[in-house]
Amino acid sequence: MEALLAEETLVLDLPPLPEEVFRDLLAFGGLREEDKRAMRLDAERLLEGAASFVAGVYDHLSRHPGTAKALGWEGRVPEEELYLRRAFFSAWLARTLGVDTSAEFAREVYRAGLWHGGLGPKRAHIPPEYVGLSFAMVGRYVAERVRDARPWLVYLSAQEEVMRKGFDAALALKEGRTEVRFQALGLAYPAQPEPLLVRAETVGEALRKVFAVNPALRDLALEAVPSEEEVGLWLEPKTLYRLRPRWAVLLEGRDVRYLQGLATPLKSEDRLTLLPPGR
Repeated sequence: MEALLAEETLVLDLPPLPEEVFRDLLAFGGLREEDKRAMRLDAERLLEGAASFVAGVYDHLSRHPGTAKALGWEGRVPEEELYLRRAFFSAWLARTLGVDTSAEFAREVYRAGLWHGGLGPKRAHIPPEYVGLSFAMVGRYVAERVRDARPWLVYLSAQEEVMRKGFDAALALKEGRTEVRFQALGLAYPAQPEPLLVRAETVGEALRKVFAVNPALRDLALEAVPSEEEVGLWLEPKTLYRLRPRWAVLLEGRDVRYLQGLATPLKSEDRLTLLPPGR
C-alpha cells in the first residue's frame, strides 16, 4: 500500500504535446485531406521563387534594428551563422510547402519556438511579434502565388500557435524566484544531455516545466493515465501522466516520493535528478 501511495504522489497534469495541439488546430481550422492534396499541387509554383524569398527574409532580418539586435547581428552578420539559419529556414519552408502535418514536424516547429524563447545554441530571445510577422511574410508569399490561400493560412496559423507554445514554455523556465538544476541520467540522458536551469518553488512545478519543454523526455519517462475533469455539468476525458515503473525523481539524492511528493519545496541551487531503471 505504501508503494502504491508513493506512485500516486507523482501524477502530473501537463499541457498537450505539440502534435496534439497541431492536430487539434488543423481540425478546428477545417483543413481536410482534400485541402492538403490541393495545396501540394501548388508546391511547384511556390518552389520557383523560394530561394530568393529565403534570401530576402534574412536580408530583411539583418537590416531591421530589432531583429539584428536580437540575433546579435549589429554591425556585422556572421556568414557561417547566416548560412545555417538560412538552411534551417529553407528546410522548414520545404516541409511547409509539402504540407507536412506529421507529429515529428509539429515537434520541430515547437522546438523552433523553444529556441526563439532562449533555449537555442546562442540563447537568443526573439520577440514573438517578429516571429508572427515572419509568418505573415510567408503567408503573403504564398497568397501572391496561389489561387486559394485560405487553407494555407489555416496551416500556417496552426504552426505559428505551436511555435508560440514552445516559446511560452521556454519563458516559463525563467519565471519564479527559486532556481534549481535539473539533470537526466542513464536512459534519459540522450533526451536531456545538458543540465537545465529551471525556476520553481516545488518539485511538481519544476517537473511540469521540464516536461513541457522536452516532449521526448516525457515519452521516455512518463506514461499516460486516463482521467476526467469537470467542465460545466459534464465530465470530459483528460490525460494525466505519471512516472513509468521504477523511474525516480531525486532531490539532492533523495527520492521525492518519500518526501512530500510533488509538493516538496525547493531551495536555490537544489539539484533534481531524473533516474531511470537499469542505471
